[in-house]
Amino acid sequence: MKTLVNILLLISCLSCSSASPKTQAMPKNLEESISYLKNEWTSTELNSFKTKSEQKAVAEAHFGAGLWIRNNWIRGDRNVPLAKYFRSLGINHPDDMSSIILTSLHRRLNNTKIDVDEQVEKYKVYWKTIRECEEKAALMAVKNYNRFKEGDHILIYMRVDNTDGSRNALILDCPNISWKFDPKTDRLIKGTVVKKYNINSPSNVFFTVKINSANRSDTDILMQKIKIGEDIDFSLIGLTVE
Repeated sequence: MKTLVNILLLISCLSCSSASPKTQAMPKNLEESISYLKNEWTSTELNSFKTKSEQKAVAEAHFGAGLWIRNNWIRGDRNVPLAKYFRSLGINHPDDMSSIILTSLHRRLNNTKIDVDEQVEKYKVYWKTIRECEEKAALMAVKNYNRFKEGDHILIYMRVDNTDGSRNALILDCPNISWKFDPKTDRLIKGTVVKKYNINSPSNVFFTVKINSANRSDTDILMQKIKIGEDIDFSLIGLTVE
């Protein structure tokens, strides 16, 4: 009988990820994790994973075997020794842990160097970039918060996403918050600051804005339809305003 982790690799089954194979003890480190998966997967599954490019193999397994790893080994302190092992390397996010395990399995199957240090450094650099971006975004949000007072007129510029065919104006997340406004496609809102407030932190700042006018009536704002004259709440983190 195929174990559930085998099925997850082949069909990326999200709804079946709660069970766990009973044939082996939980792994305590990367080497034991690789051995565990090599023993649980069939030769057909291992070969299918092996023969794809590393990037494709790991990406396709992210919501299959990767999700199983995160749910059964990492989240909820289900496998404290394994989580402790990764944290000792400086890896704290469950997605990063499962990706390192799957990347390392792929490299072992292809007889290439696992290079844990290189993998770890990639994630450390990524999260350092995120933290630095978030710090800058928070500082800018507070600066903009202090620039305006209630009753001031404000211009809000929002990037529009149209990847699925539905236009939606959004606030960009780190690390990609820099962009150039395109009046033909992006959304410009003219409004009045009705209320200023923060939630839980002095840097987590918001404006309630009365919408006076806006271009592109075919475009939602943060997945919502808007009407001229109504009030909308905006987080200032990542928001471009004048």
